[in-house]
Amino acid sequence: MKHWFLNVCIATALLQAVYHAVRVLVSYRVLALGGDAVTIGVVTALFSLAPLLVAVRIGRAVDRRHAAAVLRTGVLLTSLGVLVIAVSGDLIVLGLGNVILGFGQILVTVAGQGFITLLSPPGELDRGFAGLTLGVSIGQAVGVPLVGVIAAGSSDGGVVETTLALTVMGVVALAAVPFAWPIRERPQPAGPPTPGDRQSVFSMISTTGMRPAVFSSLIVLASVDVVVAYLPVLGHEFGFSVLLVTLLLTARTAASIVSRAFLPWLLTWVPRSKLLVSATLCSALPTALLPFVPHPAVMALLLVVAGFFWGIGQPLTMTWVAGLVTAANRAAALSLRLTGNRLGQVLIPLAAGAAAGVAGTSSIFVITGGLLGTAAVSTWRAVSTS
Repeated sequence: MKHWFLNVCIATALLQAVYHAVRVLVSYRVLALGGDAVTIGVVTALFSLAPLLVAVRIGRAVDRRHAAAVLRTGVLLTSLGVLVIAVSGDLIVLGLGNVILGFGQILVTVAGQGFITLLSPPGELDRGFAGLTLGVSIGQAVGVPLVGVIAAGSSDGGVVETTLALTVMGVVALAAVPFAWPIRERPQPAGPPTPGDRQSVFSMISTTGMRPAVFSSLIVLASVDVVVAYLPVLGHEFGFSVLLVTLLLTARTAASIVSRAFLPWLLTWVPRSKLLVSATLCSALPTALLPFVPHPAVMALLLVVAGFFWGIGQPLTMTWVAGLVTAANRAAALSLRLTGNRLGQVLIPLAAGAAAGVAGTSSIFVITGGLLGTAAVSTWRAVSTS
């Protein structure tokens, strides 16, 4: 394994442990500060608001060989965002911290994906993205139960105390510094860029297959976000402890680890098109059923099924998107995909919060399952005609 690739994966694992764990803690902190399910939807959407506006510009910077600077800035902003959330005493400061954290996350994500496209050997994108997203899942699998144990140990059975757990996550973010700082891009090839090297956003989004790929990706990621944000609320309604909720979320993450670890092997046995469709189709029903089976073991099984197929979807849509554009536009195209992801992460939590306010928390999971089914149809149409 190349030294740069190992560093990217380790830094990614550490930082994704922070993002996923802090987002669970944010839900509990909102409740502790007097917020409700609607407030959680708003605060969750703020995480994705700034990235929605700048993702493609960040991708352009990475395509111009500035991935190292983008990654370093992302690490620093991540640490700052966690600190602001940890000291927040009201919902406004908490929302500001979530905005900073979201901005750090988009920088880290675009840079990490950019290193894969810039430094991977030809034909190795699937393996590179599988390794990168495996790091994401490992980080999530460690971060969420870690803060669950810390929060459970520092709470008195009433309001969940999150400050200590957030402080620990700030230290974890700083631990990524020695891995992120040494990574370098290869020098830009000599000579001026040739005409047509840079594709416009309109040109990329108009490319056949791009919109279904972005739609599939945003629905999968938004579904993960909805589960992370609202499973604590559902668990609270069911009387589950914070530790039990984090263990349920970890079951989903562990399943994604398995699917991503075996993805290169799966691709030798199952056509890529079928795996792409399965990412949304096979996770739709398990997601929709979650609020109707208030038994931890059954919920864990449903989350394992959904998590396995969600784990497949993200790396495959990365390769799908990167393969639709020229090499000089891959980071920008992946950033366009991330823009779609963030759009879904803004709109769907807001819609989920509104639905929860009217029809209860269970409606969120039913709607999310329906969106996954819609994405499966869209992906099937795209891959069956390509």
